[in-house]
Amino acid sequence: MDNANLDYLTGLYTRQGLYDLYESMEVGSHFHLMFMDVDNFKNVNDVYGHNEGDNLLRAVAHILRATAPEAKAIRLGGDEFVLIFEREYSRDYLCAIADTIIARIKHKEGFSHISTSVSASIGILYDETVGGSLNETLMKSDKAMYYAKSHGKSRRVVFNDIAELVSSEIKMEKMQQSALANGEIELRYLPIISSQTSKLKLTQVRLYWNMSDGTIKSQEDFLPLFERNGFVRQLDAWVLNNVITHLKRYHEVSHSTTKVGIRISRLLLLENDFAEKMQEMFALSDIAPFEIEFEIDESAFVRGSGEMFATMEKLKRAGFGVGIIGVGSEFRSLAYWDKLNFDSIMFDKLYLKNTLSTSRGKQIVKTLLAMGRQLKMQVMADGITEREDVLYLSGCGCNAIGGAYYSEPLLPEDYFAYIQDKIIHKDEKVVFPFKEDFLSADGRYEGKIRGQNIQFAEGISERWGSILFPGGSYGENVVELPATILSESSYTVCMWIKPLQSVSWVSAFYARYQGCFAAFSPFVIGGTSAFRVSEDADVNGFHDIFVRQLQQDAWGFVCLTYDGASDTNRIYINGRKAGVRVDLPSLSACRQILLGGDPFQPSFEGYMSGLTFYGYVKSEEEIQEMYQQFCKEPGFRGSREKFWLEDGAE
Repeated sequence: MDNANLDYLTGLYTRQGLYDLYESMEVGSHFHLMFMDVDNFKNVNDVYGHNEGDNLLRAVAHILRATAPEAKAIRLGGDEFVLIFEREYSRDYLCAIADTIIARIKHKEGFSHISTSVSASIGILYDETVGGSLNETLMKSDKAMYYAKSHGKSRRVVFNDIAELVSSEIKMEKMQQSALANGEIELRYLPIISSQTSKLKLTQVRLYWNMSDGTIKSQEDFLPLFERNGFVRQLDAWVLNNVITHLKRYHEVSHSTTKVGIRISRLLLLENDFAEKMQEMFALSDIAPFEIEFEIDESAFVRGSGEMFATMEKLKRAGFGVGIIGVGSEFRSLAYWDKLNFDSIMFDKLYLKNTLSTSRGKQIVKTLLAMGRQLKMQVMADGITEREDVLYLSGCGCNAIGGAYYSEPLLPEDYFAYIQDKIIHKDEKVVFPFKEDFLSADGRYEGKIRGQNIQFAEGISERWGSILFPGGSYGENVVELPATILSESSYTVCMWIKPLQSVSWVSAFYARYQGCFAAFSPFVIGGTSAFRVSEDADVNGFHDIFVRQLQQDAWGFVCLTYDGASDTNRIYINGRKAGVRVDLPSLSACRQILLGGDPFQPSFEGYMSGLTFYGYVKSEEEIQEMYQQFCKEPGFRGSREKFWLEDGAE
């Protein structure tokens, strides 16, 4: 071999030496090839300098020669190496050689003074025949190496095991341009639903490829390839234009705004003027920036991403949202949670599927959710299919959830129908001021007295009056409201209550449904208050939430919610969540609403004020805000609880 074909640094064959070697091999003979890349080599150069980087490459070359003396060793360039085995070898033998190389590099043989993590990813091409294109052979082994690197590094992959996958990628690469031109790429929308209110929190874009052979591929199948070959730039431009069109349609359908999550390529974020282009694009379309959240996959977080982060900051300043998706796939983004002002983080569906299967894993997820919330980010979960996981994540403070439990990704027109039917809630409410009558503020509903001695009195503030209930026997001295107030499948009922007598199981609020009832009792034996749902057909069918007891002779703010999408009750006392109950019977077809008593117990003695009904579930944050607004009203007659005071100041 001519010295010109030997690498000056390592003494191995050069790329040209590899081509010459291949030309000299007998046509039709069999050989095997390993393609190796040193993981994190750039980090060594960045931290220790190029001299130490060169020393590392010489150490790697020594490991290759020592481990596989029977092979021809080549340095293709940079930190890429090739080993060619010309005789017959078993697959197991080649895999053992690769494992030994990986282990020796991982143990830093010859460069132990370097503290940076260094490993190797190897692609093995087994039993190839001389005579084909060397470039195609290298491409195959490079694909196997890349597969090893993208699935955790420090491992080896045999090309023969992933040949079908690689063949599919080659096919996709050849078809990508025509796929976009021919309308084969399809955009669908996934509703991300608030775990507390079942309202739409985010609309996330998902892509599918309806290939000409009838195969349907999800974005996980083709986006990594498009990212590597750069076609993702063109694809992202197409997505943005389509989202603008669909958002305009959404405005027409819902008469409201929303937020759409669009996965954006790292390549676009590296363009210095990307944020400016987006400002101009959405300004021309009359779509407000706050309706767009650019999502960055966790895989995009690599060392030396300063330009990408600068673009994110510019997008934030322009009013766009910025979120991370795929959190947990590698946890690359975790180091940046405290450095960048992300709006949201979405945990990876495979990570959650594996982690939520164990009690220890659940605790880890709970901790991560708490971290995200402490950093004022919306924390979301992807790919959730089981009710049990929805309830657990909701209980841990997960803001929103996407997955088959709520809906699969939908085509635009199907999506518009979905949000009309299940998601869009008009902010209508029914308010009873109780100022000298039982009419609702809008005049649509009127209560009726059943009994006598019910009086009007001062309410929780100057804005409100109240009802003074005198107590009485079963169902006596109560106010009946029209049952149609609770016609929606989900609701929130808020009221201020001031009990005068502590009689156990007396209902201040009672709603009769088909086959069951729901009631709130300020006093229960044992020193608690209770929100009870009871099934008529089951003598033991009590679904109770026991919470801290309201104080006698003092105003307390009570909010009751029922989520028809998940059959979940929640109760809030003075703006704070006090209890949750799941697996309730469906509360449908309300037949009767009573204030101040029920048909089974003595009636309530005390005051009620500020009664408000909502036809949907309000979130904890919204209820906190309601409580604090009441406390600020002129002539507030309650006592604001200390836990709301900042720094202990009165």
